[in-house]
Amino acid sequence: MPADRPAPAPPRLAALRPKSVVTATQLMYAGLVLALIGVLVNALSHGAITHALEHTNESRSPGDRLTATDLKHAADLTYDGFLAMSIAAAVVWLVMAIANSRGLGWARIVATVLVVMNLLLVIGMATRGTTAATIAEIPTLLVGAAAAWLLWQPPSTTFFERCAALRAAGRA
Repeated sequence: MPADRPAPAPPRLAALRPKSVVTATQLMYAGLVLALIGVLVNALSHGAITHALEHTNESRSPGDRLTATDLKHAADLTYDGFLAMSIAAAVVWLVMAIANSRGLGWARIVATVLVVMNLLLVIGMATRGTTAATIAEIPTLLVGAAAAWLLWQPPSTTFFERCAALRAAGRA
């Protein structure tokens, strides 16, 4: 073999990516869809938020009730917060899907931490008596848990290690 022949090209990430990582990435895109549904639901919820706050306000003692201006401000702030959080969740699902499909080791750690945080959120919701919110959050938890579990399977670990080695060698 001639010495001036170029070294073979490194394998493409798609060729290295095991089924467990492909499936985990697909689940993350499903999580993105769930988050986008959450964005839509939250975008349409201003009236419901206002109504709920008005109902709560009416049940308070007269001296503790919010003024109409304060009530509107609280409803607007709550609406904006829910909408911002749901948009952020959608962005996080997208970033996690892309980063994990590229074999970035930090991404599977972050994805796992996010699943644990989501589990704690669901436990908190369940113990505070918000049944509807708990039930609504369970599909997201299950999708995230399944994706995280797949990311830690032996073929996935091998993929992340090979990607790290390729990056260290300057080939990826």
